[in-house]
Amino acid sequence: MESKFSSMTNQNFKLRLKGRAFVIIDWTNVYHWFEDLGWEIPPPKLFDYLKSYPEIEEINFYLGIESNKKKSVDFHEEIVSIGFSLKNKEVKWVPAVLETTSHFKILVKNLFETLENVKNANSNISTRLYELSKKVDGLPKVSITNAKTAFQLTNTAQLKEIYDLIEELDGELKKLNINIDGLQIHLREPVKRRKCDFDVEITKDIFNNLDKFETVIFFSGDGDFATLAEDLIINKKKKVIVIFAPGHIGREYDELRLRLREKNLGGLFLCNVRKLQESIGNKYPQRLLSGA
Repeated sequence: MESKFSSMTNQNFKLRLKGRAFVIIDWTNVYHWFEDLGWEIPPPKLFDYLKSYPEIEEINFYLGIESNKKKSVDFHEEIVSIGFSLKNKEVKWVPAVLETTSHFKILVKNLFETLENVKNANSNISTRLYELSKKVDGLPKVSITNAKTAFQLTNTAQLKEIYDLIEELDGELKKLNINIDGLQIHLREPVKRRKCDFDVEITKDIFNNLDKFETVIFFSGDGDFATLAEDLIINKKKKVIVIFAPGHIGREYDELRLRLREKNLGGLFLCNVRKLQESIGNKYPQRLLSGA
């Protein structure tokens, strides 16, 4: 079984496939590896590498599309022209869970910096700033990747209290000819994140093709697929290879590996994508890549 902690690049490394293989590429997941890896995976190079295995007969590429953006449409056309079996659907934008260093926190920080020289001379403003700080810190938080926390900006009542405090501050500041209208506008703007999960589509495609493969290869460290992998290994007698980047694999796979070991079963192979760098990687450019 491949160690999930191995990071050695090996030009001669080859995946050991059992019979016909079916490849699942969750591109959004893969795309987010690049910055941490320090190199990117160009789709043409990935396709050529996978097709070098005679056992691989189908390569499904899952990717959200924004039909109103030429860059997104062009990237989809490129994926098809390369030879991938493209599976797409329209991207949705949903209310965001914001990291502590992101939009909301930065704007409040800017407000505090604007008032830094005022609060020491004005006890009322100083008191309001203290109240605002407590309100912001009191927003519910959730865990996100890499041991970070984020604000869950869904509690309307708490947000209204924060906005009311900012408006009260605004009244005090106007008396001092200090304008924070720009900050207020940005604070009230809806913040959304890009969402386009393919969990259902991937599961459906795998089960619709069970008789066509003996091995499934996931280019995704998403722990949500661990339950699917367990069923494929135990009940369907398939081999599962998970290609992942360090820091981008769910703990569910550790738990699955332990359960399989207790049953004295193999079938799960965790492969650090760095082993494939020489075959599928290019130096990561300091720019936004198409298809993000």
